[in-house]
Amino acid sequence: MRRKNSGFTLLEMMTVIGIMAVLATIAIPNILGWLPRYRLGSAARDILSAMQYARLVAVKENVDVHVNFSPDDNNFLIFADYNSDNHQNSDEPTIRKGTMPGGVTLEDASFSFGYDWFQFNSRGLASGSGGTIRIVNKQNAESRIRVNRTGNSRILREDEE
Repeated sequence: MRRKNSGFTLLEMMTVIGIMAVLATIAIPNILGWLPRYRLGSAARDILSAMQYARLVAVKENVDVHVNFSPDDNNFLIFADYNSDNHQNSDEPTIRKGTMPGGVTLEDASFSFGYDWFQFNSRGLASGSGGTIRIVNKQNAESRIRVNRTGNSRILREDEE
């Protein structure tokens, strides 16, 4: 015989809630452990994207583009450097700027002659011999972005130096 009142019983509801609680207990620590690594990768991709865009603007606009990293402030700034004085003047537009996400630190940016900046010239070539940017998360995992003298930039794998 069928019941006219259909729905879930209290026992069925408590069973489902119990199963969901067990699954959440298992999943949440894994998600929390995954987040710092995700933020590190995301920050590296953001920097790489900004540098590739800076190179594109340098070639397209036929202008030097200055890329400056500020480890003390945990950010970077990219601007068109019309007079090649390595400083942003009021008439030189900001192309991109960014700050590292929470839990990620811009540890080091080293380019030719020990500077924490470099330039793309109007042909898309990087000044000097290029360099490396190193970012680190709270778990001391690191990611490196390398720029070579031809202006190509890429994220290095962990086994690359």
